[in-house]
Amino acid sequence: MIDLDAQIKAAMKAKDAFSLNAYRSLKAKAMLKLNEAGRGGKPLSEEEFAGVVKREVRERQEANEFLKPGDPKHEENSRIVALLEGLLPKTLSGDALEALLKQAIADSGAQGGKDMGKVMAALKKSGQPLDMAAASARVKALLGG
Repeated sequence: MIDLDAQIKAAMKAKDAFSLNAYRSLKAKAMLKLNEAGRGGKPLSEEEFAGVVKREVRERQEANEFLKPGDPKHEENSRIVALLEGLLPKTLSGDALEALLKQAIADSGAQGGKDMGKVMAALKKSGQPLDMAAASARVKALLGG
């Protein structure tokens, strides 16, 4: 997991207001997640941190849907999304994803759309970094459902 305090310090030293804003916002969301779980002193796991980053990215993308592309806030959100996406673990795509999906279908013995839950459970257990929405859509297509 990235050390947000170190990133904040580096942004302050570099006088990079943009990065400073992004990292502070992310730290606030991470702290909120810890407080909600009642774990004020314990750090977030990799999966929890990735979830916080994904939620922040999604919120900023949704905010941009209501802003005009020339708006400074739109541009700032776009830059922050690009910065935050760099913090996320790389997900499988292309041939590697296709092979994993076919393997999960074969291992679970799925025959059609009604078995999609079995395949998705197998994918989660695989421990591979996946975009579950894209994987779900592709599994549905492969199962013919």
